[in-house]
Amino acid sequence: MKRLAVMTMKGGTGKTTTAISVAHGLSLSGMRVLLVDCDPQRNSAVTFGVTGEKGLDSLLLTGDVEIIQVRENLFLIDSGGRRLVEVELALGRKENRENRLREALRHLKGCDYVLCDCPPSMNLININVLAFCDEIIVPVAMDYLSQVGARQTMETIDEIKWVTDKKQIEYRILPTFYDARTKISKRVLDEVRKHFGDRVFETTIRINTALKEAPGANRTIYEHAPLSRGAFDYYKLTEEIMAGEDGEG
Repeated sequence: MKRLAVMTMKGGTGKTTTAISVAHGLSLSGMRVLLVDCDPQRNSAVTFGVTGEKGLDSLLLTGDVEIIQVRENLFLIDSGGRRLVEVELALGRKENRENRLREALRHLKGCDYVLCDCPPSMNLININVLAFCDEIIVPVAMDYLSQVGARQTMETIDEIKWVTDKKQIEYRILPTFYDARTKISKRVLDEVRKHFGDRVFETTIRINTALKEAPGANRTIYEHAPLSRGAFDYYKLTEEIMAGEDGEG
């Protein structure tokens, strides 16, 4: 079972779109996928039009959780919304608080991938995600501030390694909102590839209106506009992720 997270300290980079599109893309490829909504805003759950009675908030506090099937081979744990913020405060007073997610899902079986959609902040929930996951996908929109946000995310990950028992936390950079018509997109992409090297995915997610429209219809990009650039780019990313796993094996 491979454990991935989509995380960045900068909002507006396509974080939830990436988490949902990769999760559904993997499931369409025959993988059994669990998507964990780790954000109090519940954007992943809202996109699929579902609400879990016992979400991540309950899982972290009591170990009980409702896992909702949202598509064939694709399952979701709701975040619990504002309750997750309250749980985070409660966990702050408990021992081994940074490993609650890892312990809660320790006996999870029957999944090929677990994918966490994280809030754009470094809090106790994200520290739990870092302790649990094998690799972090960091989406970077093609603007200067997103590039700065990516570097801040890397620095933050390095700073909190001492909180977990991991010596290394792997990460990959995903360029998003790329517009070949603009000089800024080309310049930022060049800078990102130069700075992060082989940690940058070959796939670049191009700007595409259909990606913004899909959540409003409670659909993923593959359902809303299967022939769009957005669908093509995210399925290409899905294939790249799976090919990377084959290479590791």
